[in-house]
Amino acid sequence: MYSFLFEILLLVTALSVDAFAAGFVYGVSKIKVPLASIIVVTGISSLILVCSLITGNLISRLIPGNLTQYFSFLLLFVLGLAKLFDRSRHDEAETADKNKDAFVSPTEALTLGVALSIDSLAAGIGAGIGSAYIPAAFLASFFIGALAIVAGSWLGSLISSRCRSNLCWISGVLLILLAFMKLM
Repeated sequence: MYSFLFEILLLVTALSVDAFAAGFVYGVSKIKVPLASIIVVTGISSLILVCSLITGNLISRLIPGNLTQYFSFLLLFVLGLAKLFDRSRHDEAETADKNKDAFVSPTEALTLGVALSIDSLAAGIGAGIGSAYIPAAFLASFFIGALAIVAGSWLGSLISSRCRSNLCWISGVLLILLAFMKLM
């Protein structure tokens, strides 16, 4: 039971680091993110995560038992490594405010939601193999993702001109940790 909850929190936290980083960039850039836009971004990410978890669960029925564990590990580990060296998320957040009005509209949030969901797709398939925690993952993803955007935006506006760090590597470390947990 506790392993199940820990896996959900680890997966959702790893996927929410990008949302936090996007919120941070908005805060530093003094771009407002209204509640409707937060709902759009986290809703898209959560729905894509659920779809990929279902896909991963279906794939696990087609692959022999012991191979699912290694396939899941491989997907999560490769995604984690890619995230360790990926620096493009910072740019995606800065370009989300397409009309440069210092306000991310729900329409602009669609683009960001899809961009942030690409990781959810791959990680969800990897985590969904052999697992059945779809409703809990959706709720955790939605609420933690929204909290990550709000907290990132608040911290970014607080720090504003002092730091423009890219925190995306943290999600890579968490995904690699989750990959190794799949081998246990």
